Amino acid sequence: MHPAAKTDHTGQMRRTFFPFLLCLSLAIAAAPANTSAQSANHQITPHQAHQIAALVARHEDIDLADTHIEMNSMDLDRDFSPGFYSFIAIRESTSPGPDETLRRYAVNRRTGDVWELTLCTHYSFPELSRLQHTFAGRAAADATALSAQGKRLGCSLQPAAPTS
Repeated sequence: MHPAAKTDHTGQMRRTFFPFLLCLSLAIAAAPANTSAQSANHQITPHQAHQIAALVARHEDIDLADTHIEMNSMDLDRDFSPGFYSFIAIRESTSPGPDETLRRYAVNRRTGDVWELTLCTHYSFPELSRLQHTFAGRAAADATALSAQGKRLGCSLQPAAPTS
């Protein structure tokens, strides 16, 4: 006879619910640990990264509504910068000649931190912080984490872009 089975007054076996309840309560107790482990590995989506980069471009007075300005991914067959989504903002030439590169942004896949790759500038302003928190579910990165990100991008830590 199964240890969780009992015989009722009719002689039929029935299982008690105690083992089921025990397993259920253990699963519920373990759920927060699983959730925090998942959030540590959480990555923002390419669309969310594009929204973050567009916000930074608008913050820098780059008018993405202008028909001659585009922002495109630089991650074609592989990551342009490993661990980051990368975007280029360009102004298309209206005459014969090359297009003008306005900015090249790298958006950290886990934190949403944004760097300008040419200027090695890390961005931080209130609206960006709110969007990063919404998408990545995190607080602001500390100086050590930012320094490590900058080094991965080939930059030393620069002061954040002005918030005004």
